This record gives sequence, C-alpha cells and structure tokens, in this order.
Amino acid sequence: MGCEAKKLVKVGYSNYSHLSSPPMDIPQTVQFVDEAVCTKTGKRLNDLQRRIIAGILKNQKYADVAETHGYSDKHVKKVSHELLQMLSDIFGEQVKKSNLESVLERQINVNITLGNKNTHNKNSGAIRSA
Repeated sequence: MGCEAKKLVKVGYSNYSHLSSPPMDIPQTVQFVDEAVCTKTGKRLNDLQRRIIAGILKNQKYADVAETHGYSDKHVKKVSHELLQMLSDIFGEQVKKSNLESVLERQINVNITLGNKNTHNKNSGAIRSA
C-alpha cells in the first residue's frame, strides 16, 4: 500500500482541552499518525503499532494492550518505545505515552491550518510537515 496523499479531516476534539474536552476520535487519529509516518518513512504502521496508539489514547496500560491482542508485555513495551521514538523524530518534539494525545492534537491542528492555507493558495500538492 502506497503513501498517496489523502484529505486531512479534523478529528473530534476541542481546542479548549483545559475545559472538559471530548476524547479524540481514535480511528481518525490513528489514520493521521499512519499518514504522517508514511509521508516521512514510506512505511505504514503495523497492526501492533496501531493498537498501541489506540491503547494509549484509551488510557490503557501496555499490559492491557498485550493481553487483549495476544502479545507479551515485554514485546509491547519494546515496540512502544520504538514507536514513540519514531513519532518524536517525525513530529520534531519528544513524544511519550503521557503526552501523545496533546502532541497529536497540536500536529493535527498544524496540518489543518496548513491545509486551509494550501486550499486558499490553490496548492494541490501533498501537505508535508518540516
């Protein structure tokens, strides 16, 4: 599967996260991360990486993700560490389990803003973050 440019859509969250904001739309958020990874690396997230992101956004422990999907705790922790490091490199800021949601909210907002500017400039190229 290639890394074709797809239209970015705003996911369900509020810009007022300090006021009781609804949770992020997890499938769309995972898709956003997959597109960002694909744009930077040419590779897609694998099933475990997708499950880890969804688990973090659902406030699950790594042990819960491991048990639910049939992996060892050690393997999930190893893949999680590698995934969060890769996301740190892609997004240009440290990504940890504790800040993943806020980093993704910022990155989605940046891409939506860039998308709106590109629409006004009639730029039909893919949006790429620096």
